[in-house]
Amino acid sequence: MIDREAEWEWATSHLEGDDRQLLVVYGRRRVGKTTLVTHVLKGSESASVYYLCDQRGTETNARAFAERCADALADVPPAVDGFVDAFRYLARRVEGPFVVALDEFSYLVEEDESVPSVFQTIVDDVLDGTEISLVLVGSSISMMEEGILSYESPLYGRRTGQWRLEPMTAGQAAGFFPEYDAEALVRTYGVVGGIPVYLAQFDADADLRTNVERHVLSKGAFLYEEPEFLLHQELREPATYMAILEAIAGGASRVTQIANEIGKDASGLSRYLANLDGLALVERETSITDPEGRGMYRLSGHFLRFWFRYVLPNRATLEQGHTAPVRSAIEETFPTHVSWTFEDVCRQAVQTSAFPVRCSRVGHWWDDEMEVDVAGVNERDETLLLGECKWTADAVGRNLLADLEEVEPDGRWHGTERSVVYALFSRSGFTGDLQEASAERDDVHLFTVQDLMELF
Repeated sequence: MIDREAEWEWATSHLEGDDRQLLVVYGRRRVGKTTLVTHVLKGSESASVYYLCDQRGTETNARAFAERCADALADVPPAVDGFVDAFRYLARRVEGPFVVALDEFSYLVEEDESVPSVFQTIVDDVLDGTEISLVLVGSSISMMEEGILSYESPLYGRRTGQWRLEPMTAGQAAGFFPEYDAEALVRTYGVVGGIPVYLAQFDADADLRTNVERHVLSKGAFLYEEPEFLLHQELREPATYMAILEAIAGGASRVTQIANEIGKDASGLSRYLANLDGLALVERETSITDPEGRGMYRLSGHFLRFWFRYVLPNRATLEQGHTAPVRSAIEETFPTHVSWTFEDVCRQAVQTSAFPVRCSRVGHWWDDEMEVDVAGVNERDETLLLGECKWTADAVGRNLLADLEEVEPDGRWHGTERSVVYALFSRSGFTGDLQEASAERDDVHLFTVQDLMELF
């Protein structure tokens, strides 16, 4: 397991304590939840059972879970009518600390709305007086938040800890490619993003071009049909969801724009977009200075961006095994694709503890006239950070700083009382005059790609 030290320490410290636990671990599919939980269980001194739920319904899963428990205890499988019976059996058979991990618990909640109430009974009554801890794991973010974590859930207040597992930052993903330099890491991140399973597909000893050829463009490769697989596995109308994702990938960011692209009524898109958001496949972003304002939808994760830009439009060619034309198209436009990745990596770096400016929120800043790549605010000391990112072959000069200074007054946040700090990020470094200007001012910070990666 690469990185995830904080998550591992959190789960381990809870499960090794004296008190019975109900932990909730959730996050989008492929983000590493199962790997984390199984590593924690293997390293635990307590006996444990891991069970992967499926979509066959509550009764079938309860019987299979009971059989799994009996197998772990070298016992005869009991006859059970549901999860309450299964846990009663376990409570009778187990002495001392024991951990039960139920993976894809969100499947149970989705198929049976009574499941949270059933597990309230299990937690409050069946497991009362035992040392059996529960770890509930799920990939449907909305289902886990609404079914377990929300105030309306019967399980509300019973959890002892929760962790939403996020995709890896570029700095964390670097652990998969220890020999790559900073630029190679950003380019690779622009293909597979921060999803551990995707990162693990690439060979750390091969260059990016070879990895893309073998693991993304080649028919039969794990990543070749990955977005389609996710949609078919998780959603009931995969064709409609695919059309929405394709529209967003093509530049449609408002609900009306998406509706026009796919030929549907805008009023009917909310459910689809909410489901995609619940699976962390899209996200709604607002301007950093106006978090309650109009939002724009974008794809979540760099692999989806890459796949919809280069794989889906060229499927007919790739199906025939002709990867060369697609490779040529990638090489021609890849710098433009990576420029957006570079902006995202810059925003990640701004949120690290090593960055010289503290920000409580980080994102974009835009209005009808302009857009700033990196913007951060600190409500406590009323600081506004404005930054621009350039993934070009030319060194950045003073004109970029001047452009930022020119648009700064347009930012509607804390009026004239705020203090403003500027950050410039460049693939190819900075001109001498800009470096001199930065050295003379404490409100201007310059970062090369190498500087950026060292912040993580």
